Amino acid sequence: SLLELKCINLYGNWLTGTIPLTFANLSKLEYINIGQNHMHRNIPFKLGSITRLTLFSVEMKDLNGTLPESLFNISNLQALSFMTNQLTGHLVR
Repeated sequence: SLLELKCINLYGNWLTGTIPLTFANLSKLEYINIGQNHMHRNIPFKLGSITRLTLFSVEMKDLNGTLPESLFNISNLQALSFMTNQLTGHLVR
């Protein structure tokens, strides 16, 4: 079952669309790398509910909107990468 999934690496696949909200249902997820794609819109707030997440990378060119503060509440998070996007907001201390 995908509910046991720990890693999603879709780097560089020319994917389009939005970041799927269903990622937030994968509670055992530790690693998300969806960089170098052409996804657009914003980063879903619900991704902050993935408490085991250690790496979140969305290096692409088409994301916009604000950084969801929920991401900064993930205590296991060790690495974030938002390079080359149109995001706004503040980094939370």
